[in-house]
Amino acid sequence: MNITLHTATEAVRELLDQIDSETGELPEGFEQARELVAQKAVATTAYLLEQERHVESVKAYIKELTAKVKTAEKRQDWLRGYLQSHMSAAGISEIKDERGLFHARLLRERDESVEVWDESQLPDDYKREIPAKYEPDKTLIKRACKEGYTVPGARLIKKDRLEIK
Repeated sequence: MNITLHTATEAVRELLDQIDSETGELPEGFEQARELVAQKAVATTAYLLEQERHVESVKAYIKELTAKVKTAEKRQDWLRGYLQSHMSAAGISEIKDERGLFHARLLRERDESVEVWDESQLPDDYKREIPAKYEPDKTLIKRACKEGYTVPGARLIKKDRLEIK
């Protein structure tokens, strides 16, 4: 039978209940039971420390992998921009792999977003309230610009998008 730290401690407790109340004499086997608890406690502590080291090494590995993922994502973003700028400069709007595995299209002025270069110029009508704070309401500004209105301090800009499938 495998004796656990809990079982060994319970045995010591039972032996403590058997101490002679008149003489204070310890029951037979008390010291061996205490020694067994100490041995089990040492083993448990060693296991705990091993687990803590393992957890720390896993955390360090996760941190390392996260850094590698961020680096790879930055590289992908850079490559996407690199490809997009060169396709745009060369006037190429679409490329295809000869095996049909992928193709890329440069969609000119496909994406729209609002650029607010001076928030202080924006009328309050083009801002939304966020608890005691105003910020540009880009959805409203975009709609107004598309309808032909001039919004002081903002404009609708068009961007190229590189689509890879």
